[in-house]
Amino acid sequence: MATPRDTAKVVSLSLPMSILGDIDKAAKEIGYQSRSELVRDAVRSFLRERSETAKLEGHINGVLMLVYDHDSAAQVSEIRHRHMGVFKSFMHVDFDEGTDCCEVLMFCGDAEKVKDSHNQLSSIVGVKEARIFLA
Repeated sequence: MATPRDTAKVVSLSLPMSILGDIDKAAKEIGYQSRSELVRDAVRSFLRERSETAKLEGHINGVLMLVYDHDSAAQVSEIRHRHMGVFKSFMHVDFDEGTDCCEVLMFCGDAEKVKDSHNQLSSIVGVKEARIFLA
């Protein structure tokens, strides 16, 4: 929650019309007073998740789940292969319409290497979700 010391700064960003429509629909359904409130909450949630991921250390096991546009498959595959020392196995599926892919990458190894691969995969244009679940 904002404190009296916080100052608001107006920022501008470009969003596809489909995402803007989804934001407006969600804001109305949930009862947000504005798009800005919904976006602020979403950013806070993202930052909390990133903070929790940053705390991971030592040897960890789990899965990294990705959902991405089919057009990004080559980039995802290249990064997955680059990090095969951490990724022990994976499962891939093309969803019904063939436009989206899902991969579940099973990992076992150093947390720093897992976080590095997660960051690289998350930053690919077309990756819609990249979440770590610890075992």
